Amino acid sequence: MKLSSVVKKSLLLLSFVSFNLLSQWSSNPAVNTVVADPVGEQSVQKLALCPDGSTYYSWFDNRGGSYAVYLQKLDVNGVPQFAANGILVSSNPQNSSLVDWDMIADNNNNCILTFTDIRSGGTINPFAYMISSAGVQMWGPNGITLSDSINSFQPNPKVVQTSDGNYVFFWRMGSGPQKLALQKINAAGVKQWGASPIIWTSGTAENYDWPAMVPSDNGSVIVMFSGYTGSFISPANYRIYSQKVSSTGARVWNATQDTVYSLGRVSGFYTPRLFSDGNNGAVYCWHDDRNSVNLTTGYVQRKNSAGAIQFPVNGTAVSGNASNNHFAPVAAYMPATGETFVAWQEANGGQTQVGFYAQKINSSGTRQWGTDGIAIQSLGTDQVVAYTVMTKDTSAIICFNQSAAGGNNIIKAVKMGTSGAYLWAGNIVTAGSITSSKIRLNSVIDPANSNSILCWQDKRNDGGGIYSQNIKFDGTFGPLVGITNISSSMPERFELEQNYPNPFNPVTNIRYSIIQNAIINIAVYDILGNRISEIVNGPQKSGTYEAGFDASSLASGVYFYRIIAVSSDGSSIFSDTKRMILVK
Repeated sequence: MKLSSVVKKSLLLLSFVSFNLLSQWSSNPAVNTVVADPVGEQSVQKLALCPDGSTYYSWFDNRGGSYAVYLQKLDVNGVPQFAANGILVSSNPQNSSLVDWDMIADNNNNCILTFTDIRSGGTINPFAYMISSAGVQMWGPNGITLSDSINSFQPNPKVVQTSDGNYVFFWRMGSGPQKLALQKINAAGVKQWGASPIIWTSGTAENYDWPAMVPSDNGSVIVMFSGYTGSFISPANYRIYSQKVSSTGARVWNATQDTVYSLGRVSGFYTPRLFSDGNNGAVYCWHDDRNSVNLTTGYVQRKNSAGAIQFPVNGTAVSGNASNNHFAPVAAYMPATGETFVAWQEANGGQTQVGFYAQKINSSGTRQWGTDGIAIQSLGTDQVVAYTVMTKDTSAIICFNQSAAGGNNIIKAVKMGTSGAYLWAGNIVTAGSITSSKIRLNSVIDPANSNSILCWQDKRNDGGGIYSQNIKFDGTFGPLVGITNISSSMPERFELEQNYPNPFNPVTNIRYSIIQNAIINIAVYDILGNRISEIVNGPQKSGTYEAGFDASSLASGVYFYRIIAVSSDGSSIFSDTKRMILVK
């Protein structure tokens, strides 16, 4: 009777007290996880994965009447770490037309952002910010001014962290002709390549444009950019260039730059894409109509860290189908097999029918999934307007937005093996379905926790919000259940933290820290002291961990979880017990 009354009192308390039930990854792709959706429009978002499995989201937000930059962080289980709807990074005045910008997470789980605004006058200039995992602005409330040429138009800044722990920024500068600028900043926020950035100019009438960058070895980076003469609308002599830049800012591969593509037939509006190959090299993607038959084909090239091309000169075509267009390829390299996976938008000659295709290219640049590739979505009236490609081990995960007539957008994903076979039940999973006229899709892959994370802007409520959804590697959604190594750093003490969310239904997370290698057991007990579930049982190294507990089979009530840490000789090192409440 006494124990029963305790349960009743606990449940009665729930009816009177408003608990802050923390959101986490949604198990329902029709609902999704809200990153931010206050009044107004949230748009042009970015997504970055931290080493500990958490994710940063940043976007431009006009909730206050003008565009400002906001930031949110979700932990590995999708729980917000900052205030609801994000924290303000910068409210400096913006140009009426937002250009591209960039965000990464560094090796210490900090967020690095670079974007432009007009705080210095009427011309956009680039700035850099570091935000800690606690939301602190490490480079000051107004960040770092990257350029000293405030009267030059300077769009599209990019950033990477180098292998030596610094940050390199790369952006376009000025006109007549257009130039490129580079700067390196250390973790303390000190410029490493002088007060003024390094400037690259053609020395001729050739314009440089579309900067992109990936990290390489020994503190270096590999950059890609376009070069052309004439106007942006009608470029002539179009080239795609690449160069490796050392930790001191010097050109590595040659005195000027290498030419990835030299046939001259790319639209000035199109943005070529650059991806890391995970082996200190780079994968280049673009499309062109080199055959002058009014049909466009996507191409892929790869360079190793020494600058040697791995595919044929001017790239490998993603498809050999000469009747269709193959637009805007996006790729990911698979280090385990040396293969490149690529996806693109397919269209017939008149562009009245569109589809979505994928191809695998081997280490020498030969297509592996037939001449035409594999149709993820066959030609039809529905368009695919945004997509990403990621790899883990020997499989690829391809995420895409299918846009139907009437403005309905469906966020979908497939997992494919090296043979081209679909690896999820039903082949294609739906991660979100939104009636919205605007979608911008980002994704990251978290191999340590067997999780993929997508985010997008949509207008389900008003002018735009930022939403996210995870897809586990088995093709399901929702909270992670299992043991996650949050950090391998030595914690200060043994600790068993309060589970979250609490109360919960039906999944909760238990975080704990151990300061030495030990055999760890975490078990769940009912209010009578009966052992009903074992969550962790085995040796673990020092660090901070998180274990998921699924109570789907249990009834509502009060439960206890207990940790016991035992050394290799069998002696007890640490133990602790905490209470949790299941409410269904």
